[in-house]
Amino acid sequence: NHTSIVQQTGDGNSSFVLQDGDSNFSEVYQTGDDNTSNVNQLGNDNYSGVGQLGDNNDSDVVQIGDDNFSIVIQDGNDNDSEVDQTGNNNVASTEQIGNNNDSDVDQLGNDNLAVTEQFGDDNTSSINQDGDNNIAGTGQYGNNNNSIVNQTGDDNFSLVIQDGNFNGSAVNQTGDANFSDVFQDGNANNSLVNQIGDDNLSIVEQIGNNNSSGVAQVGDDNESYVLQVGTLNNSSVLQSGDNNYSEVDQFGIGNFSDVKQFGDDNFSDVNQSGDFNISGVIQTGFLHTSEVNQTGNSNTSNVLQTGNNHNSLVNQVGNGNSSVVTQSN
Repeated sequence: NHTSIVQQTGDGNSSFVLQDGDSNFSEVYQTGDDNTSNVNQLGNDNYSGVGQLGDNNDSDVVQIGDDNFSIVIQDGNDNDSEVDQTGNNNVASTEQIGNNNDSDVDQLGNDNLAVTEQFGDDNTSSINQDGDNNIAGTGQYGNNNNSIVNQTGDDNFSLVIQDGNFNGSAVNQTGDANFSDVFQDGNANNSLVNQIGDDNLSIVEQIGNNNSSGVAQVGDDNESYVLQVGTLNNSSVLQSGDNNYSEVDQFGIGNFSDVKQFGDDNFSDVNQSGDFNISGVIQTGFLHTSEVNQTGNSNTSNVLQTGNNHNSLVNQVGNGNSSVVTQSN
């Protein structure tokens, strides 16, 4: 029955805890400068703590086996956290408050859950999940934030929230019942979502300026919603396979939307309100339906549908509108 508690207050602190066996329990508290903590847990009912307050903190937690649970809290500057979990009922939570924070969570196996919250500037978050009932978080509040979520296997779900300027997000999901939600609020936001596999659904909402979004879905019951409110918005959705459905809403100036769907029961809806809007929809295969509504100035719409049950409606209200629709069987 392992239990370890380490408490350090001062400068140049370092802590190393290795636990091998059944009912492991570890907590590390560090307050000061240049702190470093390492926790390795091998076996059964593991739990790990780690709280660091100070500067240049570094934490490394490795959990292999059964009912793992890890919490890392870092408060200060130049924090770095890495959590590796392999096996069974893994849960990881990381909270970083400060500047230049970096968080890396790797989960391999079974009932994974990872939540990362970063408060500050120049934050970076990476969550890798491979196996079973994965759920990933990530909330970033500050400037120049970057988030990467990679999920491979089973019942994946990903949520990315970014608040600030110059945010960037990338979500990659491969396998089974994928679902992704990205919310960005600020300036110069950009989002990339890639889903390959079964019951995919992606929701991207961007509010701010210079927003850009790309969604690519390949396989099965794909759905995609993109809402952009701001200036110079750009959206591109590519769906290839089965029951595709795409909706893009753009409100602002200089909006551009491109939707390509190849295969099966495609349906696309693009709504643009503002200036300099351009929309293009290409659908190839089976039961196509496309609807484009443009309200504003200098609008342009292109719809090309090739194969089977085509249906198209384009509504343009404003100045300098132009529309081309080509449908063939």
